[in-house]
Amino acid sequence: MSGITRLYLIEDDRSILRFVEDTLRQRPEWKLVGYSDTYAHAQMMAPHSLADVFLVDLGLPDGRGEDMLRLLAEARPEAELLVFTVFGDESRLIRALQMGATGYVLKGCSAQELIEAIEQIRQGGAPISPLLARMLLKQFRQPTEADGGDGALAEGPVPMLSERETDVLRLVAQGYVNKEIAQRLGIGVATVSTHIKNLYRKLAVRTRVQVVRAAQARGLL
Repeated sequence: MSGITRLYLIEDDRSILRFVEDTLRQRPEWKLVGYSDTYAHAQMMAPHSLADVFLVDLGLPDGRGEDMLRLLAEARPEAELLVFTVFGDESRLIRALQMGATGYVLKGCSAQELIEAIEQIRQGGAPISPLLARMLLKQFRQPTEADGGDGALAEGPVPMLSERETDVLRLVAQGYVNKEIAQRLGIGVATVSTHIKNLYRKLAVRTRVQVVRAAQARGLL
């Protein structure tokens, strides 16, 4: 996506701040408009920033990143929430997605991988580290209280999906991330992101977990 992208980092590790700053030098049109190293500071400052994308660590010294995600999802629903953390366990991933995260990337990624994740999330995609995407498959098998169960996701008319949207949906259900889907279908990552955004809209959901459950509940998979 062209144009200015404004980012806000919530992270207590100064080395990660330097990594993000170095990464942004590769995208002069992207600006770091805010930084908080504690939950308390982020709670006071982040909701009032003009950020398009929030990079949120889950391991804050004085609070849980998941609670910050929920706060930002309510205060800034138009912004994208990208988790950037060392926590690669399934429970933290699922909880973060339930709290409003639209992407989840593990620290230790390359600068290019972080850039691609930000690009995807700005294009309507949901970037998730490949290993973590595989973990989501387990969550497709049973409903959770947080998303209302399969009954709630089955509500509403069955949407009409294009052939390509159906192809993308099937690969999402198999745990593939956007870049892998693009390679398998021979299309661009931005095009994949657009199809996924359309699936979210047509199925009235916000996460990859929910889009697959809703599709299964409505007989689309």
